[in-house]
Amino acid sequence: MTALAALPLALVFAILVCVPLALRATGPGGSTGRLLIAAYPIAAVAGIFSTVLPASVLAAAIAPVWLAFTLVAALHGLTRAFGDRGRIEELCIAVGFMYLAIGGGWVVLWRSGIAVMDFAEHVPLLTAIHFHYAGFVSPILVGFNGRELRAAGTRLWPVYVGAASLVIVGPALVALGIAGVRTIEAPAAAILAAGTAAVALLALAAVLQRVQGVLARVLLAVSSAAAIVAMTLATLYAVANPLGISAIGLDDMVRWHGTFNALGYVFCGLLGWNVRRT
Repeated sequence: MTALAALPLALVFAILVCVPLALRATGPGGSTGRLLIAAYPIAAVAGIFSTVLPASVLAAAIAPVWLAFTLVAALHGLTRAFGDRGRIEELCIAVGFMYLAIGGGWVVLWRSGIAVMDFAEHVPLLTAIHFHYAGFVSPILVGFNGRELRAAGTRLWPVYVGAASLVIVGPALVALGIAGVRTIEAPAAAILAAGTAAVALLALAAVLQRVQGVLARVLLAVSSAAAIVAMTLATLYAVANPLGISAIGLDDMVRWHGTFNALGYVFCGLLGWNVRRT
């Protein structure tokens, strides 16, 4: 099986594993958060079945159930954003929930088989995956690191503010590039990668020492290291390919960037913050 053929598994992993871990790590956070937790089992079943079923009317018909869940997540993000008192780390978490709705919309587009502009067949699925990982989970992890950095009172705080800002705007800029604004596609990917990698470096330098428990520290260290590798690969792919330099092909990008990003950065990071929370 090629890396592109295995892409639906990445979406299943996000729905089945990453979303509930993120919900547990962030906590209910009000009525919309409690609604998300209550609705998740039904929405997840629909999302997974829609993903694994062959392209059909049935797959297209049940995908909107997952979209509805992600729209509630976006509402939850809005309520968090209005109550964050201007704290950028809390805004990161709120924006993550809002971006999930864009991922849900792309799931529906992918499963419906609707032709979107002149995109290749795999682009809607790749975009859906992008917003479940880079759009949803990554800003949440960046927000968790920011909480620790603020509490530490570190002199590196201005660096975090700049990096977190890139993580907040990065997924939207990448989406514009995917949508056809080709001039910003490579810079957008570089912006998102730079912000994510910078926060990962800050985590290694100043956050890990504040985390108690060997397991949580190891998981968060692996997450930060994997983020740096994944973002380096993303930058190489985004910047080199438009210049005609064969730094890394799409299949290898999906295989290696996807593995480091999904299993290393996102999964280990979510596990680490869940262990840290207990």
